[in-house]
Amino acid sequence: MFKFKKVIHHFDKKSEKYDLSSKTLPWSLIRYFESSVILKFAGKIKNKIILDVGSGSGYYSKIMTKNKAKMVFAVDASKKMLNQIHDKKIKKICQNAENFLIKKKFEVIICAGLLEFVGSPQKVLKSIRKVSKTNTKLIILYPSNNFLAKIYKFYHLRNGVKIMLFDDDKIKNLFEKTGWKILKSENIFFSNVTLLKLI
Repeated sequence: MFKFKKVIHHFDKKSEKYDLSSKTLPWSLIRYFESSVILKFAGKIKNKIILDVGSGSGYYSKIMTKNKAKMVFAVDASKKMLNQIHDKKIKKICQNAENFLIKKKFEVIICAGLLEFVGSPQKVLKSIRKVSKTNTKLIILYPSNNFLAKIYKFYHLRNGVKIMLFDDDKIKNLFEKTGWKILKSENIFFSNVTLLKLI
C-alpha cells in the first residue's frame, strides 16, 4: 500500500541538502542529460507561463526561468521542499499532485521524477488534463524498468520508500487511459523523458 506520509517525510527530511546533493556526481550528470532533453521537448518557452508538477525544490522550475519563461507554477506536496525555492518568478503551490487545483491552463507542463512516488499516477495525469490546453506539451520524466532503474528503486527502499518502475507497455497504457498520446521519447540511463499531447 502506498504511504503518502512516508514519502513526504522522506523529502521533508532531505529538503535542506537536496539541492546540494543534486550537484554531486553521478546525480549532477544524470540531471544534466535529463534537463537537456526536457528543454528540447519544451521548445520555445520565452515569456510563457509553465507548470511544474512535483517540482520538489524547483530544479526544473529554475531551469525554465533561467531560459526566460515568464513564470513557473511549482506544485509539490512537501512544503519544506518548496521552501528551498527563492526565485520570484516561481509561484509555490503546496498541494497533492493527485488532486491539485489551479484556475489556469498551461501550454507547457513538466512532471519530472514524480510518477514513481505517487499512489495513483492515473490521478496525477487526470489532474494535469484539467489544466491543459488543446495544444499543451506535457513532458514526463519517469523510471523505466531496466537494471539501473532497479538500483534506483533499491536506493529508495533503503530509505523506506517504495517506488514504481514503468515498462513500455505499462506506461503507454497509462497514458492512453488518461487521454495522452506519445509524440517522442528518449531514454537516459534509468529513465525516459517523454513528450505527450492530448488525444
